[in-house]
Amino acid sequence: ALAATLNFHKAAQRLKISQPHLTRIIKSLEQDLGIILFERGPQGVLLTADGARVLQEAAILINAETMFSRSIEALRSGGSETLQIAAGAFVSQAWAGAAVTAMKKAGVTISISLRELDWWKLADAVQSGEVDLAIGELSEANKIPELAKEPFPEREGSVIVRADHQLAGLKQVTLEEITRFPLVGPRFPGRIAQMLPSVRGFGSLSEDGRFFIPVMECATPRAMIDVVTASDAVCMIWPEFCANALKSGVLRELPFHPPWMRAGPGIIYRRNKPLSAAAQAFCAAARSAEREYFRHR
Repeated sequence: ALAATLNFHKAAQRLKISQPHLTRIIKSLEQDLGIILFERGPQGVLLTADGARVLQEAAILINAETMFSRSIEALRSGGSETLQIAAGAFVSQAWAGAAVTAMKKAGVTISISLRELDWWKLADAVQSGEVDLAIGELSEANKIPELAKEPFPEREGSVIVRADHQLAGLKQVTLEEITRFPLVGPRFPGRIAQMLPSVRGFGSLSEDGRFFIPVMECATPRAMIDVVTASDAVCMIWPEFCANALKSGVLRELPFHPPWMRAGPGIIYRRNKPLSAAAQAFCAAARSAEREYFRHR
């Protein structure tokens, strides 16, 4: 956590412990190892070269321990393997279930655990060995060389409002006009964050500058649509998620389509751990399910 944030206060918040406690843990670890892991100075916290090597070795050990625990659990349950999958909310609430169903229809008898995580937590879950693979936004995974990524096609997003919204029906809409209204949605990755202005009542950059956080942060598309339907809020979303509401006229799509408002999730897994036959089968099913979902909406 400290290597990821390079900030004792932020790392302590992530770990849900006090900053003095974290400081004591790091000092104790450095004493036990006989290695300086972090340099502390006026410029902040820096990971040393030795610290980077230790971090790399530790990740291997943690992954091995996780896999060992799962193997023992499989033996207890009769030797059956469980494929552990994490998906971002936009994927899990759209086509992830169809991918699992396709696996079962194809006769794959392996146990599958599919759970939903915030998109920015997917890469950490894969790197730590908590899951075998993940599907979702790739921005965080792209920062970790140890992770392999297989992107899906990019899809164009839209700005959606309720039918009687002040902006509905306009032939042209600017970003400045959109930012006059509350933004509801998940936190946006850096590539989009740099395009969105920090405006009171709309949203702002996170403290570390990694994300743009809407004034109404909401990770799930269904909840986003509910909020937009009942308020003056706007949301940026793939229109396929609210196709029925758009067709019925409950919601409207604004004429605002900048090139940066595109996104495509992808499959994330560890480079140093080959995918099992079951994992490869799920990846193939996921690619097919994603294509079908967008084709029929």
